[in-house]
Amino acid sequence: METVRTVALVCSAQSIDAADSLPSNTGRASRVHALIRAFELDSKLDVIEPAPLDTRGLTVFHSEEFISSMFGAESDSDCASTSGSEGNRLERFGLVDDCALFDGVEAHVRYAAGATVAAAEALVSGRAQVAINWEGGRHHGQRSRASGYCYVNDVVLGILALQARFSRVLYIDLDLHHGDGVQDAFLHSRRVMTLSLHHHERGFFPNSGGRVDEGRGRGAGHSINVPLRRGASDGSFIRAFTAVANRAVAAFAPDAVVVQCGSDGLGADPHKVFNLTTDAFAQSVGAVLAWGQPTLLLGGGGYSNADCARCWARLTAVACGSDIPPETDIPEHAFLNDYAPG
Repeated sequence: METVRTVALVCSAQSIDAADSLPSNTGRASRVHALIRAFELDSKLDVIEPAPLDTRGLTVFHSEEFISSMFGAESDSDCASTSGSEGNRLERFGLVDDCALFDGVEAHVRYAAGATVAAAEALVSGRAQVAINWEGGRHHGQRSRASGYCYVNDVVLGILALQARFSRVLYIDLDLHHGDGVQDAFLHSRRVMTLSLHHHERGFFPNSGGRVDEGRGRGAGHSINVPLRRGASDGSFIRAFTAVANRAVAAFAPDAVVVQCGSDGLGADPHKVFNLTTDAFAQSVGAVLAWGQPTLLLGGGGYSNADCARCWARLTAVACGSDIPPETDIPEHAFLNDYAPG
């Protein structure tokens, strides 16, 4: 018997196009939403079209100088020869290397953030019990610095929006990489607890998330990190998640939950660090939803477009109270060839 929940999916043609332009995930958003539609999950969803977040909304967390520098600078192709003070300024704000500027960065930032804030507002208003933005989850972004393909920290903006109604928010990060930007933003807060399961070893980005990171000041004990070894399987991941998450929710008693569902821990992801299947994500998210709290589901890492689409389509089904088992055939749709055996 399916569990009946009101589930909102925040997206539009414009927000999908903006996400598709991100160099690290080119075309991924189109494939995610095409597969959701192919499985006919859209009939179970309240689809909300987001507005791009204005600069005032972005600076609820990010510094004005960072935002104006990012939007005011030229695209990466035009500033390749930039030198002197301009080049130093870009480097200062992390707008180089993995976060080099690109054509479309402003639309990407505004729509990623706007969609997460819209999803949070759907929970605050009671319009939805679960709200989803698969184009969000940019968890490495700092207040004044881009990092790890993350030009904005929509997660932090979403949590701040949730605090309009919910006094205690539990943030859970399932990404292969530590959710450093979110942890840093709420390091001193007792209203937000962060729980991150990730790979951690010397030299592995972002070089944070060891067991000793536990929060500071009033936030002491509110940052929980579960570093996992290479080769983590579904079984080890689910055991770790279940043991730690159940204790966290019992101790913290959250009013709302945010889950970053980065899929780069899948065995098929180019990183090839963990050996997870979509079962690890489906069971973890299913357990969170069983708590019955308003829940915000976000995307994140994931660098095999087809495998990421499979994962997030399945999590969309789980949110709607059903499932898409891994052995399910992929329906006919525009990107079917992406799922052909390699």
